[in-house]
Amino acid sequence: MNKLINTLSTENRFNFYAPFFRVFICLYLIKDIIVTYGFTDLLYTGKSFLISEPLPLLQYFGIESALLRDNFYVFLFIYIALIVCFLLGIGKRYTALGLFFCVELMQNMAWLTLNGGDNIIKFIILYFVFINSYSRFSMKPLAFRNEENEKLSNFLSNIAGYSICIHLCLIYFISAIHKINSEVWFNGVATYYILGSERFRGTGLNLALIKNGAFVTLSTYGTILIELIFPFWIWFKKTRNVMIALAISLHIGIGLFMMLYDFQIIFVLMQGFFLTNKEWVTISSKATDFLSQYKIRLNTILKTNPAHK
Repeated sequence: MNKLINTLSTENRFNFYAPFFRVFICLYLIKDIIVTYGFTDLLYTGKSFLISEPLPLLQYFGIESALLRDNFYVFLFIYIALIVCFLLGIGKRYTALGLFFCVELMQNMAWLTLNGGDNIIKFIILYFVFINSYSRFSMKPLAFRNEENEKLSNFLSNIAGYSICIHLCLIYFISAIHKINSEVWFNGVATYYILGSERFRGTGLNLALIKNGAFVTLSTYGTILIELIFPFWIWFKKTRNVMIALAISLHIGIGLFMMLYDFQIIFVLMQGFFLTNKEWVTISSKATDFLSQYKIRLNTILKTNPAHK
């Protein structure tokens, strides 16, 4: 146990990727505000048709839900301020904690609009209370008084980061178990009904695909198989990249064919937590080299062929 604690305290294993995901969280929350702003009165204020729904978090502190709804625009200002502070790394973990409570209240007030992506993003924000994601895209890196504080921060960051990975694995596994116990999934025909539904008809190919029995069977059982083996094979280096590729392909397919975008973007980006700092540095270096080479080639083309300018 001591060896494990020491290993987790040596370095922040999510130091490279966590800052990028922190920025994504903020952009995702800002997007939600923009999308729902025209429905503010309908969803959040005292005029909302959801006003009768209690807010558990406020009840815990003995505050009436009506008080928040009647002063919603003040709350919205605080909420946006916390998002901006979290984006800039101001307030660090205290800001993350405050943002978590605000997201919880926002979601409770408009529970009818929530999807699976909203649910997981709330938990990720809670994990970010403990993750040190301020080495990049932050006004100032997280400072430590001494080496012991830094080790504690690394330990908490790693525990929270691995918690995100485990949370994702549990979602896949539980989803697979539910599918196995569903008649249409167990019989291999689920994608026939899903892709054929008007609500999930994301492309003109949907109707053509569901007429292919092999596609329907493979896509139905393939989805279950990926969700079943992902929680186990993702932890082995030899199979990790394959599982990440399969999971990303699954979510891109769902996004394209079923028009479920937010949920899939979050799950695709969560795959990044399974890669190490060293692997992300390698990917970043290769991407930088590729862009540099592309820029050089483009400049060469423009110089030799002025007509392309």
